[in-house]
Amino acid sequence: MDKERFAQSSIKSIFNRNFNVVTLVNFIVMIAYYQIFVTSAFYAQEHFDVSLSTAGSTAGIMVIGCLIGRFFTGNLLSRCGCRSVLIAGTLLYLAIALSSFISGSLLLLFIQRFVTGFGVGVIGTATGTIMAYCVPYAVQGLGVSIFSLSTALALALGPFLGISITHFLGYEILKTDIIALSTFALICAFLLKNPPEIKTASKSFLKLSNFIDVRVLKFAVVVFLMPLSYGCISAYISNLAADRGIEGAASLFFLFAAGTTIATRPISGRLFDKYGENLIIYPCIILSAIAMLLIAYTHSSFILLLAGVINGIGFGNFQSAGQAIALRLVKKYRFPQATSTFFIAFDFGIGVGPYLFGFIAVSYGFTGMFLALSAITFITAFLYYLLHGKNHPLKRPLLRRSISR
Repeated sequence: MDKERFAQSSIKSIFNRNFNVVTLVNFIVMIAYYQIFVTSAFYAQEHFDVSLSTAGSTAGIMVIGCLIGRFFTGNLLSRCGCRSVLIAGTLLYLAIALSSFISGSLLLLFIQRFVTGFGVGVIGTATGTIMAYCVPYAVQGLGVSIFSLSTALALALGPFLGISITHFLGYEILKTDIIALSTFALICAFLLKNPPEIKTASKSFLKLSNFIDVRVLKFAVVVFLMPLSYGCISAYISNLAADRGIEGAASLFFLFAAGTTIATRPISGRLFDKYGENLIIYPCIILSAIAMLLIAYTHSSFILLLAGVINGIGFGNFQSAGQAIALRLVKKYRFPQATSTFFIAFDFGIGVGPYLFGFIAVSYGFTGMFLALSAITFITAFLYYLLHGKNHPLKRPLLRRSISR
């Protein structure tokens, strides 16, 4: 009975004012981001008559901007404070959304997309860090899982809304939609009350440890490798489906994946807190590898959607569990740098995956590419054991560790 009461009080303590605010801000910003991302290449082709590769680069440069934004934000949070950085990030996001009505050249579009990505990097790192301070340590895994549902839900709705709005209403309405969302995000950011004060470890602005945390770097190798497959899925799933005559399933793949992620993250978060990270990470890696195998050989819509479900459970829960691990590796005042390090590795893996494995698809087809991704994902399980898992057995005494802190 006491355990049940403790669990209920801990769950209630997650949903405090600041947690609710940053979760809402993250959801709003990410749903706008994914609307821009999925329509960016087509917009560039339609308005500037450029090649497919050039048009695709307008989306790719958003990822680069996001990486750079994440790199600098860890230090800025320590120096300027959480609330100031979050408000500045949402202001920048709104400003660049307003500038979207000025579209005179391809160069300007690239600049706009880069700054959009930069703003997302700043906001995402800020919200993730504030969330980490809001959640009690004993339920950190569950807290991260619930918070990250905002991104999973945005990933499911954003592309659908972006494509639907541009198809039925046009790009001008999409731009207005993005401005409205950005304005709402800024208003919500001002609702943040008494944000945590973060101790600055070093007065030197250029010191590398102010931007990333070396204690997270070993685990970041795993964090980089896991999203390689997701990056390739995002880039090539439509082409693969068209090549195999199952085009209709491609549009549903991400909805199925996001749905299972949303359904299972609260469960995985509880298991993470109760039994430790290994119970979650190993199955996530194996399931993701199995999903790549299914995609490699599938010629049916059912199998492709089944792969989406499996990958939603595997890769979808790896993201939230991985972020919780990164936070556990550092002291509390290093949460900004740990969050920044995790997402730099994560986003970099998504961004470079299509470039690293695209040549395999050219030479050996999509089957060869996804087989290679499956093999690398299986190897990632072994690397995880060497770099982290072997030192963190199951049933870790979470409550005693939280008290000792």
